[in-house]
Amino acid sequence: MKSNIVFALIGGFLLFVWQFVSFAGANLHGSMQEYTEQDQAILRFLEEIDLEFGMYALGAPSPEERTDPALQQAYMDRTEGRPWAQLNYMDNWTNNMGMNLTRGFIMNLLTAFLLFWMLKGMSTPSLTRRVLLAMAVGWVGFLYFPYTNFIWYKQPDIWAHMLDATLPFALLGALAHRMAG
Repeated sequence: MKSNIVFALIGGFLLFVWQFVSFAGANLHGSMQEYTEQDQAILRFLEEIDLEFGMYALGAPSPEERTDPALQQAYMDRTEGRPWAQLNYMDNWTNNMGMNLTRGFIMNLLTAFLLFWMLKGMSTPSLTRRVLLAMAVGWVGFLYFPYTNFIWYKQPDIWAHMLDATLPFALLGALAHRMAG
């Protein structure tokens, strides 16, 4: 159990550092946070129309268009080739960096702990098998969440997510091999 806790601490820290590098240091996900000179005008407009907090698919069909086949076809004809957008609207900016970092680090510790538990229990462990299994875990998360969303919504930082699912998990697999013996 001691090795599980030590690995969770080291691996969790490694994941935490990787996320800092990926999202801030090297800014690999910068394409998801682009600046527009129209930001203040857009925010003023959203505030003026009293939009509720939430995530919106602008250009999406109305509830009626989703359920009525005739309206569905009219919607498809009207929107094909037209612009659309995703809007994640927060009506009140808060910056609770300390709590966000704490929650992120705890998630990283748990991720590393669960990964080490899986890697340590392999019946025929080798460095290659552990690295590949760790990368497979990273890729399962990548394929199920960021890539599936990319299929529909084309987030521009998909390659950064793929790197996030590969490199730190390969390092954790190598570390697990060294620590598990």
